[in-house]
Amino acid sequence: MKKLYFIANLQAGKAELGMHLAEILNRITRAGYEVTVHPTQAPLDATYMAAKAVESGEYDAIWCSGGDGTLSEVITGMMRSEHSVPLGYIPSGSVCDFAKSMGIPRDMLRATEMILDGVPRRIDSGTVNDRVFNYIAAFGAFTDVTYETPQDAKNVFGPLAYIVNAAIKLPDLRTFRMRVNCDGQEFEDDYIYGMITNSASVGGVLDISDFEFDDGMFEITLIKRPENPIDLHRTLLFLRDIHEVGAKEDLVCLRASDIKIQLREKAVVPWTVDGEYMPNAAHVHIVNHKQALTMIVPKSTDLSCFSIR
Repeated sequence: MKKLYFIANLQAGKAELGMHLAEILNRITRAGYEVTVHPTQAPLDATYMAAKAVESGEYDAIWCSGGDGTLSEVITGMMRSEHSVPLGYIPSGSVCDFAKSMGIPRDMLRATEMILDGVPRRIDSGTVNDRVFNYIAAFGAFTDVTYETPQDAKNVFGPLAYIVNAAIKLPDLRTFRMRVNCDGQEFEDDYIYGMITNSASVGGVLDISDFEFDDGMFEITLIKRPENPIDLHRTLLFLRDIHEVGAKEDLVCLRASDIKIQLREKAVVPWTVDGEYMPNAAHVHIVNHKQALTMIVPKSTDLSCFSIR
């Protein structure tokens, strides 16, 4: 019998995982797995337990359930090990961007069946100053929205909660003078926002239509200081569907595997990594680790997002 280690964040989202956990375990067991369950106990507990489970060599797969933060913690733990096992993910958080990109449904029982019937795919992972991240590292305006938006509001309104909280902060919009090096291409300007992503969805709001999970490249979007509210509005509309690569008057869209960002002034820059707060850093080095992780994805997932067949 195959062995599976299941890390469960019972507090994620609306804390609905507990209502479905017994049936999820029943279906996994019926599929031929001996399951060990670990409910997370504290921040970073998922990282520690994932690393321990992989290092033990006892398990044929690691599964987790929670939001994007839980998934990021588990991937961090798995990336710390020299061993490799496939990762299955059942989304149970408020937004779950990465699950949306992977074609994993929000319905937990459907997700369970689709992962049990899924296929392993190698995907890229990243580090930002040696901190592992899964799908986004971002700085500047609106990045604090992901961790300052009240959990109750996210539970009730979902992605809309982020939009409302961002709108409240518009009067306090500020810029940061930064030098950005993307695989040797260098830019220096005043930016209000920047994001480095490997996902089709950000915050359940922004859509990136042309990317691949396993090509060794991140998508980089830098928004320059707008000259007027009309410029800002046009830029935000573009962000609803990012599909062009190149430099424009008000923003830069690139692909790169090695990104260095240097703050050119004394300031505190809000950063988030997979939706979680990261302490201010004047120098940031982001590296794509090509196909470093094996993820179990549904057979129905859009394979155009994978360069390797």
